[in-house]
Amino acid sequence: MKHSSIFLFLLNVILLSACQSKYNEQKTIYTIQLEKSKQISLPIDENTYFLSKSIFQFEEECKEYLHFENRQKTMYDIIIFDLENQNVSKRIPIQREGANGIPAMTGSKPFFNSNNLMVFQHNISRISFLNGKGEVIRNIPIKKEGYFIEFNLSSFFYMPTFVKDSIIYISQRSKGKGKRVGYDKIPLFISYNMKTGQIDWLPLFFPTTFDGNYTIIKGEDGFSYDYNEKDNRLVCSFIKYDSIMVTDDLQHVKWYDAKSRYLKSMKPNVDNHTNDIYGLIKNEEKPKYLHLMYDKYRDVYYRFAEMPCELAKDETPYDNQAPKAREFSVIILNDKFEIIGETKFSGSKYFYKMSFVGKDGLYISENNLANPDFDEDKLVFSCFKLVDINE
Repeated sequence: MKHSSIFLFLLNVILLSACQSKYNEQKTIYTIQLEKSKQISLPIDENTYFLSKSIFQFEEECKEYLHFENRQKTMYDIIIFDLENQNVSKRIPIQREGANGIPAMTGSKPFFNSNNLMVFQHNISRISFLNGKGEVIRNIPIKKEGYFIEFNLSSFFYMPTFVKDSIIYISQRSKGKGKRVGYDKIPLFISYNMKTGQIDWLPLFFPTTFDGNYTIIKGEDGFSYDYNEKDNRLVCSFIKYDSIMVTDDLQHVKWYDAKSRYLKSMKPNVDNHTNDIYGLIKNEEKPKYLHLMYDKYRDVYYRFAEMPCELAKDETPYDNQAPKAREFSVIILNDKFEIIGETKFSGSKYFYKMSFVGKDGLYISENNLANPDFDEDKLVFSCFKLVDINE
């Protein structure tokens, strides 16, 4: 009888574990996928480089526009594209010297509309507000005294500096390669009060799995984020972490699983990689979670995941922004941060490091050097809409 009881107990444990495993496997139900709906082509000239990290969609007088920062060729300006007519609406010249001088743009974005711009200058720690003619309205120097890491004075589509109640929120980053730091002591954002000039840091830190002190690997400590103005919600995605961080008050956080079904579970590296060329190559070839973007039109979030790869002989880890082939997927999360879909993309056509959200869907660049239809005289984007796979 005693042996029979033990047998029945073990059998129940096994059955319960099997049921639990089955539940865990089925808790994520994929009902949505991304499906290409159209393509747009925006003309550029010989003075405009076909890549930019500072691209932002905005609306003005019921029309849809794209802000595009151009600073890698002979021209030094911001182009405003009319997305409906697929042409240049206007160009805003940026001066390098004088009273309106911006010596080196490291990011920009529209401040409500194309007649008000925020321009960032990381090299001199300054934010400038410009009008639609490129004239400086106000310069704000951001001093670094008393802080042990760098303000990331930039604004890219995957890490946009945002403003709330006259306060500018700026992401931070570690000081450099090889610096040993305690990650639990690094605030992710600082705030600058435009009325008082006061600088504070937010009580938001790297996840506790970044435990202890260890040598920073290039790109290892990065993160992406987006700010949902409707819900006052900030969502952060870390390069080597399955979960995403969510805060509605910029103080208290919740964590949600946002793992790609195509990748193994990831946690931050704390091993002894080096920052030499071989260590950097190894790190670049690993899978990563990079961009996270909020879609205000459909109230969903997109999290981009890079698949593992092997660098070609002519590639180096220093040109990781180059539009070359790399498979990726887009994880779709609803407003409760439940995964509702994931779509995988070919690395031979799309270049997701230049993407934006518009009225009609998620736009992903086709300016990929591996794309047989690549044309450096055009900005080409495919628009993807959400489709119910059960219909």
